[in-house]
Amino acid sequence: MITLRETSINEAQLLWPKAEEHLRQAISDNESDPDRYMMQLKAKIFSGVHALWVMEDEKKPVAYAITAVYSGDGIVTVAQIYLAQGKDLDMFLDKMDEFTVWALKNGAHFIEVIGRKGWERVLRPYGFKHNFTSLLRRITEELH
Repeated sequence: MITLRETSINEAQLLWPKAEEHLRQAISDNESDPDRYMMQLKAKIFSGVHALWVMEDEKKPVAYAITAVYSGDGIVTVAQIYLAQGKDLDMFLDKMDEFTVWALKNGAHFIEVIGRKGWERVLRPYGFKHNFTSLLRRITEELH
């Protein structure tokens, strides 16, 4: 049976080495300094600003995701899911209701999934619509 759950800070600390291995795959192409990014992400998770989620198959971790809740003027507006990474990302789609319950519990009005372009097609049947696309270019000393 596949389950998805938010971890406590203590559990996130125990799971971090394996989770980092998975999550690093989601950021390696997009970050100029993946080590620094992962160090900052770890600090946010361990301080409770962001949360580490684990998906388990028969109690064995198979995928991870990061969530955060953002507010403006003291009103929670957006719950973000990002850096979802694991052996079968379709498993996350089956658990979207659990993320929705979490978002509502945290007072969010929207869920924002941040990921690669392919997520747009996959999430459209779940009521998500395209908001914006962020394009990234690594800068080198060569000019174009």
